[in-house]
Amino acid sequence: MGGHDRVLKASRFAVRLFLLINLVCLVGFVAAVLLSFPVDGWIVARLVRKYGPTLNVQGAMLALRMVMVWGVVAGLVLHRILTQLLAILDTVRRGDPFTAANATRIRVIAWAMLGLQLLDLVQGAMTAWFAALHVQFATWTPAFGGWVAVLLLFVLAQVFARGAEMRDELAGTV
Repeated sequence: MGGHDRVLKASRFAVRLFLLINLVCLVGFVAAVLLSFPVDGWIVARLVRKYGPTLNVQGAMLALRMVMVWGVVAGLVLHRILTQLLAILDTVRRGDPFTAANATRIRVIAWAMLGLQLLDLVQGAMTAWFAALHVQFATWTPAFGGWVAVLLLFVLAQVFARGAEMRDELAGTV
């Protein structure tokens, strides 16, 4: 049991650390969006210096701001996943993880993961947009593993829901 306790403690530490890192990134993206307006001229000057005077400056600025907003949305979705995961880990620590509440939490995580997968497709569109603007941007490849994880989470949520029902039925017959 000691090994399981260490894994549980390490998992809770990791999730809390990810929550903190995500919060810092989220604040950074919000600040970047807000600061992009007062320093608009400076950003435009840098873009024109790098890409030349034929750059579609308005399109590039809009694309940059959309990436920042995309980061905020992704951070909010990730926050939802991590808080639900932390709540599940707390039930494991208490020794009662097979509950209807955890089935709901897993379903929420599944929907949030689906949201992240859709945001991944948005990243693909953003990559194409930046390419059309002739502005350097990260490359993109679809994340098929994420789609499998979404399906797995929806199935796992059903397994937890049915297990909780069976446990409750058993408790009612005793």
